[in-house]
Amino acid sequence: MAKRPAPTKANLFKAQHELRFATEGHELLNQKRDVLVMELMSVAAAFMDAEAKLRDSMDGAFESFIPAYLAAGQETMKRVFASARSEVELEVAERAVMGTSVPEVRIGLGGEPLFTGLLDATPEMDAAVTEMGSVMGCLVEYIETVATIWRLATEVEKTQRRINAIENVFIPESRDAVTWIKSVMEENEREELFRRQLLKRRA
Repeated sequence: MAKRPAPTKANLFKAQHELRFATEGHELLNQKRDVLVMELMSVAAAFMDAEAKLRDSMDGAFESFIPAYLAAGQETMKRVFASARSEVELEVAERAVMGTSVPEVRIGLGGEPLFTGLLDATPEMDAAVTEMGSVMGCLVEYIETVATIWRLATEVEKTQRRINAIENVFIPESRDAVTWIKSVMEENEREELFRRQLLKRRA
């Protein structure tokens, strides 16, 4: 049990102020948690789509790679993929959701496209390179979604812990302090009034 303050007007005002502050903070944190949960649910719904797109993209890349590899062989495929390699530029920005930063990732692929006939390339090789390039975009979308879910879920958990602390500790302690100080001050006032009446009767 927290140590009770001295029953003075100054301490009463302080306890009342702390109670109002804790109540308002509790309200704001509840609103923040609700917004974060709604955003988290929205992103979680998009996660299934991002995961399916990544899986389909990787399946397509694998399916296109096998015939190209079987037709051309390992050495030719190495040369073709080396020539098709382009610079990858990642741009990571952030947006705020109730004070929580979540990532926005953009990808840029530079370099010239691969042309059929270049370095013994075949249409199957071109298809394999193109499919594997598309995997990168799906992977970036998937990573952005996972990172956003993780940050939002972490912030929801932290916010809920603060709400619990205010509900179970700060508000009860402040309310108890206000009630106790008021009761003691009222009892002191009654005693003072009784003494005055007693002195008046004796006088």
